[in-house]
Amino acid sequence: MSFNQLRRQGQITIPRSLTPPRPMTLVEKLLAKASGNSSVQPGEVVFAQVDLALSHDAVAGPVAKTFYKQYGEGAKLWDSQKVVLVADHFIQVNDIRADDKAYLMYEQMIEFAKVQGCHLFDMVSPGEAAGICHVLLPEKGFVRPGMLIAGTDSHTCTYGALGAFSTGVGTTDMANIYATGDMWIRVPPTLVFELSGTLPPKISAKDIILFILGQIGCAGATSKVMEFRGSILAQLPFDERLTLANMAVECGAICGLIVPDEVTREYVKNRTSEEFVEISGDVDAEYEKVYQFDLSDLEPQVARPPKPDQVVAISQLEDIPITKAFIGSCTGGKLYDLAQAAEVLNGRQLADGVNLFIVPATIEIREQAQELGYLDIFEQAGAQILKTGCGACINSGLGVLAKEETGIYATNRNFKGRSGDPTGKNYLASPRTVAISAVNGKISDRFD
Repeated sequence: MSFNQLRRQGQITIPRSLTPPRPMTLVEKLLAKASGNSSVQPGEVVFAQVDLALSHDAVAGPVAKTFYKQYGEGAKLWDSQKVVLVADHFIQVNDIRADDKAYLMYEQMIEFAKVQGCHLFDMVSPGEAAGICHVLLPEKGFVRPGMLIAGTDSHTCTYGALGAFSTGVGTTDMANIYATGDMWIRVPPTLVFELSGTLPPKISAKDIILFILGQIGCAGATSKVMEFRGSILAQLPFDERLTLANMAVECGAICGLIVPDEVTREYVKNRTSEEFVEISGDVDAEYEKVYQFDLSDLEPQVARPPKPDQVVAISQLEDIPITKAFIGSCTGGKLYDLAQAAEVLNGRQLADGVNLFIVPATIEIREQAQELGYLDIFEQAGAQILKTGCGACINSGLGVLAKEETGIYATNRNFKGRSGDPTGKNYLASPRTVAISAVNGKISDRFD
């Protein structure tokens, strides 16, 4: 019998603190709410109720197999309306039906969704997904402030941009969540990133998070929460906040958090009529560390391979010719990302020998980009617009690096072999820098 089953039968009890509530951070309040405790503190392990569970086509099949093995062939989800399955990872395989393993996992996800009656975002046009899960779920109104969200993907941390606690979990953990609706979690400490100053023109959230990565490294926030604050946030549109939270995991964090404000409120109310509770930390809460960065003089940032924290200001980068460029993924395929690229590419052509691939993160974003004229600009510049999906970010489909090839990508990771041949070199930058580089034929932030 599992630990969860014993707990539910009353054979295991979890003691509640008898001490008065202490001042709490945002994440502590979110986890106190989810676990039914008046107060929690870093290091404490709590049993928290999940508000939303996410899986995609690369993991949902194995989760389903584990779920049935653990709880029986007739097992049912604890709440089918709180589970969302999304086809996005394998969609850009040139012919998914010809890839036996990918198609089998895809079919397993579809079958599980049909049997269980949960939410499913499948292919909505021939060979195309509704969207990449981390952009799609906020877009469809599934994510709201105050929620606890678990997903079988490390970039589940993205939803913290809406003031929700969201984190990635493993296959077995998700199978247990499917059955019980709750999960164990150790309350993490919080690192605060106070971002002040006036953001220079043309500098984006991708530049900001790359800068932070360069300062603290890929292990600088391991098993912690990164909470973003400061006057800079008021200067960022909602899409840019998603980028900050999305790449918190590249610093080792389990979640990137932003306290809800009017920008959050407006976005959520335009996406759903469901009620939500905004939560913020106490003024006198204690944090492990507070970083203060004045970004008034920030210049475009570039991450060298093979790690996202190998970051330098672009003025410190030597001439690096490229043959491939990519704008897409949950990090770089949002509407604001495409707007940055369109501004650069309007009336210009790609350099000879450079291939630029652009992937709108969702069907809705693709439609908006079409209405705004972005797709026409991309095509006229010589870029290839690919069907929606994760694609080259996970080494799938067009846009991946060939042997010894060098490229610049608006994605979130550049580990060896992440986006193509292990001998390829993948530099990370903002969509704007990627677009300029594709025109110049070398990594750059301005035109020759």
